[in-house]
Amino acid sequence: MAKRAQIRAAAEQEFLDKGFGETSMDAVTAAARVSKQTLYRYYATKAALFADVLGKLIAEPGPLVSGPSNGTRLQTRADLKSLLTSLSQDYLTRVLEPRQLALLRIVIAEGSRFPELTQSFRSTLPAVGGAIFIAALERGQASGLIASWVDVRTAARAFAGLLMMFILRDGLLAPEPSLPSRQKVAEMVQIFVDGVGAAPGAQG
Repeated sequence: MAKRAQIRAAAEQEFLDKGFGETSMDAVTAAARVSKQTLYRYYATKAALFADVLGKLIAEPGPLVSGPSNGTRLQTRADLKSLLTSLSQDYLTRVLEPRQLALLRIVIAEGSRFPELTQSFRSTLPAVGGAIFIAALERGQASGLIASWVDVRTAARAFAGLLMMFILRDGLLAPEPSLPSRQKVAEMVQIFVDGVGAAPGAQG
């Protein structure tokens, strides 16, 4: 929707310029050149608006990465590792983008004063990024590459925790944020896949 995109773009700039607390819905309506009625038709609260800005940046298409496509059956652990590595690189590329990091820093700086801001962060990142990793792990389990006893959603949360370490170390806490190398991401993926694998002697 063009109107929603217009609001989101204006709100993003307001949040980046002023932070969460100092950004008002009135300022967003003025910057977006829409009425209050239009703004509240899409966003009931400022936290909901922030969450949508956050989610849109994460969901924006990243650069193409190599890995088995959705239509390709995973044959070996190497296939699963390649898929997870590619998805992880794509996800990290989006989250470590400068605008995204700036918004995440707003969450850290102002989250204690605005609990609704923290909640929007907690609900947005898993909702946007979690689905792709759950789907990948489900493919791996359906192919017999992940043990049947593994709960895929729990495994996806554990995997997200590993990705968060990259986001912290290479993004939020780094003097000069940078994307981790594919090799580093692949090493993390290998440790994870070896932990949830169906059998110690599986291929890959």
